[in-house]
Amino acid sequence: MKTVAISESFGSMVYHESETNVCNLDKEQIIKLFKSSGFLLIRGFDTDTEQFKKFTASLSTEFMPYIGGAYNQREAINGDKTVLSVTGANLRYAVPLHGEMYYTKNKPSLLWFYCATPPLTGGETTVCDGIQVYQKLSDSTKELFHTKRLKYIRSYPKFMWQEIYKTDDLNIVKRICQENDTSLKVDEKDHSITTEFVTYAITESGTHKAFINNILPVIAQEYVQGLQSSIVRFEDGLKIPDDVIFELKDVTDKLTLPIAWQKGDILMIDNTRLLHGRKSFSDNQREIYVRMGHLAN
Repeated sequence: MKTVAISESFGSMVYHESETNVCNLDKEQIIKLFKSSGFLLIRGFDTDTEQFKKFTASLSTEFMPYIGGAYNQREAINGDKTVLSVTGANLRYAVPLHGEMYYTKNKPSLLWFYCATPPLTGGETTVCDGIQVYQKLSDSTKELFHTKRLKYIRSYPKFMWQEIYKTDDLNIVKRICQENDTSLKVDEKDHSITTEFVTYAITESGTHKAFINNILPVIAQEYVQGLQSSIVRFEDGLKIPDDVIFELKDVTDKLTLPIAWQKGDILMIDNTRLLHGRKSFSDNQREIYVRMGHLAN
């Protein structure tokens, strides 16, 4: 197994010397390198979907289905609800940097991506170190997010929450919300729902503070697309100031690293440390799968 740093501060690539079976990689070395790097790009091995599942199962636990997520268009691959198509796989739009499912309490600490088919052009996955983002923010912005919590507000008609929560039983939705410290309001007339989840934008990643959350994609949905189904405010109901949004965008843009996909690539991301996103693409070829869980002890 050979490794090379992808950037000066985070990320490493693992590639083979003579061993082409990814499942034969030294698991202890992989975990050690991952913990120090924040993400690993595993490239050049003979992989397919089944090898991806086997390899990830050897390093992860508690794989999560995508229930209660922000997007309802993810497909289970080969009937496995823990191996999913990525967000808006066929819609080709860019996805702003975010932490996976940071609008809910129970979220994965580890993300796995697998490239079944790379795009012809574009479609890079983007990564950004939330620890670096926090360090680069102005003192006033740090203080703002330390003192004021975020509130994610999501409103869905009946047909949409049935897709998002994978059920038509409101009692199940209520249980999921309770387990995630999320308030739930149900409109008794049309059975639409509104949920609210309160949390900090700044979290802990090991011994470091990290700026990792879902502010940027939620703001983009509201401000660019004009959608009101998912919004983010401070806990007191006030909007995040425009100058703060511009600062977040400026800082993250400068720290973002694009990863151009090759067939068979496996990407391992620390969801407690890294924001990730996607650049837009124009073809219908891109086929990337994701698996969410936690690192095995």
